[in-house]
Amino acid sequence: MFLQLPRRLNVATPVLSFLCLCLPPHCFGQVAIKASEITQNTAAHSSVRDELSPFDELELFGFLAAGPSESYAKQIIEARGATFTPDATFMASFANPSLQEMLRSIRARSPRAISPDRDAAYELLRRAWVAQQHRFFAAASETYQRALDLAPNSAALHLAYALNLLFLRDYSAAETQSRNSLKLWPENAEAHASLALSLTAQKQFAEAESESRESLRIFPDNHSAMLALGISLTHEEKFKEAIPILQKLIAALPKMPEPRKSLGISQVKTGEIDEGTNQLRFYLQNAPQDAEAHYYLGVALRSKGHSEEAALQFAEALRLQPNNLEYEAAAHPFVTRSTTDEALPGPKPEDGSISENIYTNKFFGFMYEFPNGWIRLSSDAARAALEAGGRFISGGDDPTQVDARAVAERKGHPLLYVVEDGIGKQSIPVKTVMVTALDIGTAPELAPGSFLKSVSERFKHTGAPLVINEAPAEIALGGRSFWKATFAVQTTMGSIYTTEFVTADKGYFLIFVISSQGPENLHEVEKSLESVRFFGTPN
Repeated sequence: MFLQLPRRLNVATPVLSFLCLCLPPHCFGQVAIKASEITQNTAAHSSVRDELSPFDELELFGFLAAGPSESYAKQIIEARGATFTPDATFMASFANPSLQEMLRSIRARSPRAISPDRDAAYELLRRAWVAQQHRFFAAASETYQRALDLAPNSAALHLAYALNLLFLRDYSAAETQSRNSLKLWPENAEAHASLALSLTAQKQFAEAESESRESLRIFPDNHSAMLALGISLTHEEKFKEAIPILQKLIAALPKMPEPRKSLGISQVKTGEIDEGTNQLRFYLQNAPQDAEAHYYLGVALRSKGHSEEAALQFAEALRLQPNNLEYEAAAHPFVTRSTTDEALPGPKPEDGSISENIYTNKFFGFMYEFPNGWIRLSSDAARAALEAGGRFISGGDDPTQVDARAVAERKGHPLLYVVEDGIGKQSIPVKTVMVTALDIGTAPELAPGSFLKSVSERFKHTGAPLVINEAPAEIALGGRSFWKATFAVQTTMGSIYTTEFVTADKGYFLIFVISSQGPENLHEVEKSLESVRFFGTPN
């Protein structure tokens, strides 16, 4: 639902402008910063590029329309100066008394250059701003574009346009305009924050983190950048880094619910269960339709032994997102594999056979010739190996891993598990090949590349003695596109090297996992995958 914006938004920071897309209007109670709270930040002040010319009407109006905090606006205006003295019409566009007082103090420092195109662009900018204030964002965008046709070198105009595009939820276009603004004014903290927000909305969290940090380097109190950084760090599973950033933002804007969700998740993930519970409860009072928040509140309550209340939260999360596998596992913890899809009639992923050392799978339509003399182990042994791997990945501390493991157990289908002969002489197999299928039917948007990258990221944050030797990369195998990654795990028996190959077919991820003690042995076994052949095209 698109929510009503308060009139005070005309002096809001971009963080509040961004959040208005999903938050109730009463969360904007602290938009305006009091004049007494405006402080000088000498580090940020010194970052303003000397070569920037004084503001003309177009540039100053665009800068203010992009919604900087008053302290940052005061700092930049004092550093750059202006070629004009704002008149009553200019000041009336920005109703905040503190901002108007700031504008009244401006005196022209240098002669104003005459530019009919910039004058016309300024008039169009004012029209776009009025349309934006009345929530006519599409009409405002058209007017912003006309203004840019006349003044394409206006950094502030690009940035004001980016803010309007955030309202329209056109995050890709907002990213483009933010980047255009930065080309013209690289040291503008607001432009870096705007870019970070647009990247966060597109789930490009690593780059959003970088842009947020750059904004905060220039101006450490930028709330937009704090929000983008806190959300990005949470999604990157850098929870301990996210917590102080989000706490600082909440201290500055205690009525804003959104950072409390990321803070609550980060605290639950790091064992601060009581604190995380409080943050998630506060957030859900303002955003009761957020399935993820209900799920994490349920996780927190489950961790404290409040099973009945946790069950209610899990049930609500599943009601809001009925196709989410982890929410389903949490809401129905006692459902076993035998009571789910194994009882369904029709072809199954496990429909395969072995003739000598050639495995053929009818469901996926492929064959694989594994090394001569190797032994096939049972599906129970394969499941036990998968469960052991899941426990290793979880690291024992993540309270959500019980649900992730349940999903793997319910949706995972071991197809083939073969080991080098001689297993009885060793505590663990030296060389193994496991082929599995993971049902992703309820999450068809999930791609092999993103799946393998998420596995790699999870490995990084478990604290497990594991090294990513080869980052996920796309390769060709058996005439199909696969994604491949290689890991090394330190165990009491020495290093175990593992390569994963993942492709998608028929609503499943088809996964080949090769393990060996030593990289040379690993590459030797990998060569056996050259025998993989598919009979048809992927579905």
